Amino acid sequence: MNKSPQAFQDAVKLIALMQAVLEQMDALKGTELYKQKIKNQINALEKSIEKTIDEPLKSLDSINSTLFTRIQSNLEMILDMDTNELSQLKIVLDDERDN
Repeated sequence: MNKSPQAFQDAVKLIALMQAVLEQMDALKGTELYKQKIKNQINALEKSIEKTIDEPLKSLDSINSTLFTRIQSNLEMILDMDTNELSQLKIVLDDERDN
């Protein structure tokens, strides 16, 4: 794995996003959109990625034990938003980044 700080940050975000995908798929259980095969494939991919970045994540935890938890918390907040709130999120972030 590329050991650059950016690659590691991207990998941490990927793990958090994949967990969010799995949780969202659970929310769709019982609908036509839910596909067990896809969920199983996502689970397998997540486990593979986690295995790859396990040691760097442990290192991160010893340096900043709250980073991954904060990322997960923010993703959960996004998952709780309705579509109107999601569309407004980009506007708010763009405004914040411009300041």
